[in-house]
Amino acid sequence: MRYAIAAAAILGLAASVGAHADVYRWVDSEGRVHYSDRWVPGSELVKVNRSRQSPEAAAARAAAEQNRLAVTSDRIAAQQEDARTAQAVREDVAKVREEQCREAREQYQKAIRARRIFRTGKDGEREYLSEAEADEYRMQARNEMLAACGSAN
Repeated sequence: MRYAIAAAAILGLAASVGAHADVYRWVDSEGRVHYSDRWVPGSELVKVNRSRQSPEAAAARAAAEQNRLAVTSDRIAAQQEDARTAQAVREDVAKVREEQCREAREQYQKAIRARRIFRTGKDGEREYLSEAEADEYRMQARNEMLAACGSAN
């Protein structure tokens, strides 16, 4: 029984050594390519990729890849959240600008339609502007509207 186990071990070792033998390539006189595990004059050693991974190394590589994908996924999710936040801010700013434009346009339209323009004094009394002051007020209202709405409006 011991001899059978020893013989099996030796045969297994011999088989595994053969699996890792060098491979040689040569071309015969008729132009055919041959491969062998024994050197023949004129043959070349062929590089054989023998990279075999252990299950632990394969598992480690898979875990590293999953970790990399998780980090990438988290980064993409954060970028999408940042983009949503930036879009919300842009929408809020656009609403505020639209409201400012509307108010400036209303002020300008009131200044144009009004025959006489007045200011309310500290004591609450109306102080009517002269024609020159009214024209200056209208120009100021126009400039404020252009600044708030842009020159196209």
